[in-house]
Amino acid sequence: MAEFHGYRITSPYGYRTHPIRGTREFHAGVDLAKTHKSPIYAFTQGTVIYAGLGKNGTGLGGYGNVVLIRDNNNRAQLYAHLDSAAVTKGRVVKKGQNIGYQGRTGFVTGSHLHYEIRKKVEITPPYGYRSNKQTSTVNPIAYLNQFKNSEYLKDGDQGNAVKKLQSQLVKLGFRLDRFGQDGIFEKETEKAVKAFQVSQNIKADGTVSPVTSSKLEKASTLVANYRGLIKRGSKGEIVRIIQRKVGTKVDGIFGPKTENAVKHYQQRHNLKVDGIVGPKTWQQLF
Repeated sequence: MAEFHGYRITSPYGYRTHPIRGTREFHAGVDLAKTHKSPIYAFTQGTVIYAGLGKNGTGLGGYGNVVLIRDNNNRAQLYAHLDSAAVTKGRVVKKGQNIGYQGRTGFVTGSHLHYEIRKKVEITPPYGYRSNKQTSTVNPIAYLNQFKNSEYLKDGDQGNAVKKLQSQLVKLGFRLDRFGQDGIFEKETEKAVKAFQVSQNIKADGTVSPVTSSKLEKASTLVANYRGLIKRGSKGEIVRIIQRKVGTKVDGIFGPKTENAVKHYQQRHNLKVDGIVGPKTWQQLF
């Protein structure tokens, strides 16, 4: 496999005899080996949602030092048993970037990299872990073979990557009223991309470069998981996203005008009118 150039596959994905317990169990990833403390490079780009020692009871226990990355396909890529991590939470990493070093931390018999793809992205415990590993993970080799991202999308492109881009834009409050999520990158989508770029203070050229793509991923991570009540006094990027969705001034501060706009939104959608973005209002928004 070109993706695993330089590694030996020491244990594939699927059922096996556990090397420590000796019982037949499902191996949720693929074990890869180079030499101890060799640099580990990201197989794809993404955003780091956890880096450090995996604690028991969090879905990362027993994996030692780990780096967990949310990729452009909204999957969680786990790099486990590292000697140490070379990145920190919130860091946007590129394909081929050094993220850590091969190790033997956690529940292991020797130095290797355990690479796992979890279907669900969660930025808090259990971090996409489920007891049924077979249904909650995918084969890493097959996954990397078909992996695609939205880098360098531009006017004239078509397909699923464009649909994903359009879905991200709409979720973040950038409207596509005329053509919607049709999988065709035309002027309406380009205009929405430019508006997003302006909101992020990056070059507004309407082309989805790696910088724009990583910014989209980071913003999308905010709406992937509900963090609790968002109300008057709240601040930050998630407030700006809500302001776009309810059609009020976008300044990142949840003040009286935002509260009134949320109330009008709630009234239009037959929700409890309290001006607070609780679970039901969040579900309707996103």
